[in-house]
Amino acid sequence: MKREFHFLIYLILAILLFIGNNENRLLKAQFLSKTIYFPLINSIQKFNSLFDLKEKNQQLSEKLSEYTIRITELENKLSKIENYRIDYNTGSYSHLLADIVGFKGEFQERCLIINKGKKDKIKLDYPVISNDGIVGKIISVSHNYSIVLPLDNSRFELGIMSKRKHLQGIMKSDVFGNSYMTLIKPGSDIKVGDIIITSQISSVFPKGFPVGQITKLIGSKTDIFMSAKIQTFINPSELDQTVILLYEKDESYEEELKDN
Repeated sequence: MKREFHFLIYLILAILLFIGNNENRLLKAQFLSKTIYFPLINSIQKFNSLFDLKEKNQQLSEKLSEYTIRITELENKLSKIENYRIDYNTGSYSHLLADIVGFKGEFQERCLIINKGKKDKIKLDYPVISNDGIVGKIISVSHNYSIVLPLDNSRFELGIMSKRKHLQGIMKSDVFGNSYMTLIKPGSDIKVGDIIITSQISSVFPKGFPVGQITKLIGSKTDIFMSAKIQTFINPSELDQTVILLYEKDESYEEELKDN
């Protein structure tokens, strides 16, 4: 009964709308839209508004995704620029920026895998550095990738010296990643705080590249040799990019000395 009553009312209103000329019908339609039909028209307008908001929200979400991707790309480019900037003198040697894409081995004995290989003219024993100091050396090369032996690996050895007095020694690391300057003669002029750099006796690195800083002296004057603990300037596990130095040491003197 209630539905029939509503239908009858709407039918009468519809008939009234069609009575009269166009101007009268327009005035009646405007009156009804502001009174009886107002809730319905208002609901339709709100629905349309919500639909428009949903569409705009979708467009904004798409733009936000585009901007996020763009920002990420710019941040990656900035990171590459910063990693490619070396804060110490590397001489006139050419170098390549490489991404660290994986690891090989376990715990402190693991090596770094980088995305540069033979196609990039990478060779065995090429030195690897970062913008803070030395990282390690190339020990294996495939077509697209190479393996880096980091300086905190127990298999890594390097000729080093103190920057202050040019005191020579050999850098070695234990299985826990602790690095030391070894073969130091007791009574040598070396102290905590001394900066350690690569020396000319290194078969991998040019002279003068930063290694680390002495934090502790180990041994006594009665020992044959003493050692010094080094806090290296870089931690290989915290790197995501490295710089490969296209450097091969001139060892022609070895051939010449064989004949003497």
